[in-house]
Amino acid sequence: MLSLKFLFVFSLVLVYVAGQHDMHQHDMHMNHEQHRVNVAVYYESLCPDSRKFFTQQLYPSLQGNLSNYVNLTLIPYGKTTMEFKTNEYEFTCHHGPNECYGNKIQACALKLIDGGRKTEGLGFNRVSAGFINCLMDKSNKNTVPTNYPTKECAELNRVTNLNIIENCAGHTDGSNYLANLGSLTKAVQDPLKSVPTIVFNQKLKPEDNSLAQTNFVKALCSYINGPKPNECNGTRNIKMSFGILFIASIIVKVLH
Repeated sequence: MLSLKFLFVFSLVLVYVAGQHDMHQHDMHMNHEQHRVNVAVYYESLCPDSRKFFTQQLYPSLQGNLSNYVNLTLIPYGKTTMEFKTNEYEFTCHHGPNECYGNKIQACALKLIDGGRKTEGLGFNRVSAGFINCLMDKSNKNTVPTNYPTKECAELNRVTNLNIIENCAGHTDGSNYLANLGSLTKAVQDPLKSVPTIVFNQKLKPEDNSLAQTNFVKALCSYINGPKPNECNGTRNIKMSFGILFIASIIVKVLH
């Protein structure tokens, strides 16, 4: 008799979990392009605050349904300055020459991974975002070009053209790509006052930038028009909790 009760309860759990999964998958595959918020991140490859924001705020938020609501532009330049000399740009980076190399690697990656195209159904390229997040996570202000974690991060994120990206960083192409990012940075604020700087819908607002540093999800959600994803209000977690409590109450009744 007890085994029959157990099978009954186990069946309820399976049905509930499957239903929650189907709902989540349905929401993930809906087209939210009309609700997407333009997000531009102005940062530096070896800046501690940039690394913290990218790895603890930005990238984690892109792993769920919220990723469907973002048109993301990454600009790894920050407080760098540039000067055109002898047919090529020369850069002075906030955290030294090693950061210039990191900025160029990321500039080339953004341009060359999948030809700079966005992942289908998203407002950014998932591979390049993962690759850059890995670089930000595994490097620091003391990282030098010879041990920059490009190989490890390329393997983890299935980047197939790493040699081309690294050659780009040491070529005039890398300098030109970084110079273009410098022009974009100057257009938003010249000179850039803080790194990172996060801009929503092409308007730099100090309050948004400040909030995004510690709660990017909240800052982003404030810009989403229409029905907001569950991540904005935590309803999915609440529903899950009520569902679990409901099943738990049935288990207690059945087993007693």
